[in-house]
Amino acid sequence: MPMTDETKEDLISVDPASVADDQLSELPQASPHIHETRKFPDGFLWGTATAAHQVEGGNVNCDWCRWEQAGHVLRGQVSGQACDQFNRYEEDFDLAAELGNNAHRLSIEWARIEPEDGRFDQEAILHYRRVLEALRKRGLSPMVTLWHFTLPQWFADRGGWEWSGAVSRFARYSEKMAEELGDLIDLWVTINEPMIYLGQSYGTGVWPPGKKGIWRVLRVFSRLVRAHRASYDRLHRQLDRDGYRARVGIAKNVVTYEPYRRYSELDSVFIRLADRLFNHQFFIWTRGKHDFIGVNYYFHYRIRYRPTKISSFFHEVHTENREVSDLGWEINPDGMFDTLMSMSRYGLPVYVTENGIASADDGKRPRALVSMVKEIYHAIKAGVDVRGYYHWSLLDNFEWEKGYDGKFGLVAVDFRNQQRQPRRSYYVYQDICRENGIRHDLLRFLGHGVRW
Repeated sequence: MPMTDETKEDLISVDPASVADDQLSELPQASPHIHETRKFPDGFLWGTATAAHQVEGGNVNCDWCRWEQAGHVLRGQVSGQACDQFNRYEEDFDLAAELGNNAHRLSIEWARIEPEDGRFDQEAILHYRRVLEALRKRGLSPMVTLWHFTLPQWFADRGGWEWSGAVSRFARYSEKMAEELGDLIDLWVTINEPMIYLGQSYGTGVWPPGKKGIWRVLRVFSRLVRAHRASYDRLHRQLDRDGYRARVGIAKNVVTYEPYRRYSELDSVFIRLADRLFNHQFFIWTRGKHDFIGVNYYFHYRIRYRPTKISSFFHEVHTENREVSDLGWEINPDGMFDTLMSMSRYGLPVYVTENGIASADDGKRPRALVSMVKEIYHAIKAGVDVRGYYHWSLLDNFEWEKGYDGKFGLVAVDFRNQQRQPRRSYYVYQDICRENGIRHDLLRFLGHGVRW
């Protein structure tokens, strides 16, 4: 639904010191812009991120479809038509362009591309060419993820990433995508959040295949490492041969940790170990096979280490009434700065490939968005080569085992009729993207006393 410029200004220019949080969208603020905008580097990429299974709909030939049908998702929800983006992608890309974005991250669905082992569906490939061309037509630079959690059913039936043929099949798929789509893609993500996948699929077992066990975790970790390395090599070989400049990396979920009891040596030692294992081990094992570092930041954990007779790795995570999202995840913008500083050790360009919060009423998202972008600005000033920010997500979508309960979209989706409605945070982000920076007035979302 189109809005006037005056209405948009009312939505983003408010003084939180004078109104309650749930009234922020009701009062305009007419003070002149007397402070300098904090500008980001020229060419900085502003985008949003999505994943195929979460938005496209009708993805019935993958392991997640069978998992949903078996009742493993909250309250028996299934992805179904999701956002129907498989058919509505141009409408959604118009929203991204109007947002002021110059980039977009999406995934292509392996199960559609290769519905049977070794048989590539040319119509599916042509569909994704049309999708990427639609992005480019709107001035949106594509970042494409090759694997974002869903596996073709034939691949899953053979054991998924535990299968001895997994690495060769993923490498073949990667090379085929470079051959077919390489002229349209600027940035390639081989694998999304490998450590999250390990934890959810083989640790807690809430994702397919739901098979727990430390030996499975280690085996699949090894396969994912080898899969990324093989994919990186195949992509470069094909793209370099065709004369395209390939930039390849992964999107890594990075968690910030702090000891719950600052005086506790056990807490401190445990979080150092957790940081190394979760945040850095994959990069250590794939050193030399990244052209950039992709960072997904959502989680800040206050850890209390408490070993038990059952497990020496047991710990507790505390939030103690701190601000959390609708999913109970602590909102900690300082962690964004810490994450980027930590990832700068690899000496590579960094992209924030995902960041956002679940907030159905949009009450917390504008404040969180401005806070996170402000910490990225500080990281750049501290010397980190951050080149882009992709907000999760453009649309409300299917959030894996949580179904449709987590509302991450800058744009609300009514899944009964597929209507899209930009939220207040959409216009806050629009202001940042169009300015290529943060106007001082946007700090009003953070309250008085906020330091630049």
